[in-house]
Amino acid sequence: MRRLEIRHLKTFKTIVEVGGFTRAAEHLGYSQSTVTLHIKAIEDELKEPLFNRMGKKVFLTDTGKHLMPYATQMLSLYKQIKDVPSINGEISGRVVLSAPEVLLTYRLPPIMKVFKDTFPKVDVQLKHLPVGNLKEQIISEEIDIAFVLDTEHAETDINVKRITEEPMVLITPTHYPTAFDAIPFHDTVFLFTEQGCSYRNAFEKIVRMNNIKIENHIEFWSIEAIKQSVICGLGISLLPYIAVKHEIENGMLSAIKMSPDTPLFTFIAHHKDKWISPAVRNCLEIIEEHIGSSNMYSEDEYAI
Repeated sequence: MRRLEIRHLKTFKTIVEVGGFTRAAEHLGYSQSTVTLHIKAIEDELKEPLFNRMGKKVFLTDTGKHLMPYATQMLSLYKQIKDVPSINGEISGRVVLSAPEVLLTYRLPPIMKVFKDTFPKVDVQLKHLPVGNLKEQIISEEIDIAFVLDTEHAETDINVKRITEEPMVLITPTHYPTAFDAIPFHDTVFLFTEQGCSYRNAFEKIVRMNNIKIENHIEFWSIEAIKQSVICGLGISLLPYIAVKHEIENGMLSAIKMSPDTPLFTFIAHHKDKWISPAVRNCLEIIEEHIGSSNMYSEDEYAI
């Protein structure tokens, strides 16, 4: 009889979550034969198949369906056991965070510096995931803490806390007029982030409210690419102030402070019922303390 191991259950759970053996192998960094061996070990132990295979698709058998909640519970308990040394000794363990690009780039680095200086034995993993996947990832315990940038964010299965408002600015090349009404919108290229992005939605709303017709636009996936495009005179864009503060202060961009009807906020989210390890708890505390004390901008703090 094969010995059933935690990694076997993790492989099983991953197959269910990503939808197949090949995807699970890619996600876990295993060969496909290793994934198959892990599942065979569980099936040998239970003496029942876990999956029905129909072409390239796999579906849980009744045994697989019954196993899934137990596998989730055991993996959660295993993670808690690994964090036991944190209770009586130096805090260790792992924290997995996810955030959109702007927060991952401009908010998290100083926070992670403080956290790692304070808790050097904690492993930290940063992920960039679409907002639509965050709830599923938190519930499945793939992510411990998620940052969300949105106008509002309410969930029933996860805890969501608003941390700070994110001021928005319209950035323009330095030779552009400094008054909103004087900008030649009819002869300007609009530089947008991807569809569904919260600050793209804010930009489009401002455009509609001011009856501005978009004659020409380009869509980017990178904030840095947008900034460099504005600096070279390609067009204009709307971005969170935190992402362009340096360029504005150094005269590389001009900017006009915007006040959308629905302002953007940074939220943090985590599992509602999951046990919070000492590592995750301290990370949450540092996030709230760091953002709350150092990033609330007053009128005089805008370099525009």
